[in-house]
Amino acid sequence: MMSWYLHEFSNNDSLVTELTDRVVRLIKTAAAAHGHVSLAVSGGRTPVPLFEKLSTQPLPWSDVIVSLVDERWVDEDHADSNAALVRRSLLSGAAGEARFIPMKLSTTEAHAARPQLDALLRVHVMPLDIVLLGMGEDGHTASLFPSARGLSEALDISRTEFCSVIEVEGMAYPRMTLTLRSLLTARYRFLYVTGQRKLQVLEQAFQPGAVEELPVRAILHSPGITTHIFYTPED
Repeated sequence: MMSWYLHEFSNNDSLVTELTDRVVRLIKTAAAAHGHVSLAVSGGRTPVPLFEKLSTQPLPWSDVIVSLVDERWVDEDHADSNAALVRRSLLSGAAGEARFIPMKLSTTEAHAARPQLDALLRVHVMPLDIVLLGMGEDGHTASLFPSARGLSEALDISRTEFCSVIEVEGMAYPRMTLTLRSLLTARYRFLYVTGQRKLQVLEQAFQPGAVEELPVRAILHSPGITTHIFYTPED
């Protein structure tokens, strides 16, 4: 049975409007149902218009816990920090009342910080209500990169850890990512994809194949809830 649904939009503005409306409704529903909402988001430039629009919405933001699906292991004053991007583009205006749980801890070494972060996620973030994922042209999502060191552990749903360290040859620093087990706790999953090249990658990922080659397959082919893919050819 298909476990994804593709929503196609002619431009990014219409995509952002529809996805914002969807997320707003879900936040309101979750807050009314159990008094808090756990929302995990991706970094990068693609979701910035969504974050900016979402940040202006009149929501019970004080009931929302915002966290990341992955992070480069850098401090927030670094240009590549996902936490800094989220603080600038999402956690401003009305959304400034949300509680933010960053991934980068003060510990300088990612592997040493993983148990402390895992405990933090376990208490304050899990299970997720909503997860907003992106995808790279290599088929990675979160920081689940093809052939990365740590990928097999991060994909292993029998493991109890909620986060895992990923190291990719050629990248300047390691990353921390939510594990597949963590991402699959989400009650609602969205994948925000832009550009025709990424659509070609998605079409490959829709077909059965090795998850290690296109890790986004692990999300698309997991049983249970449907992953809603919001796509526009605009890049």
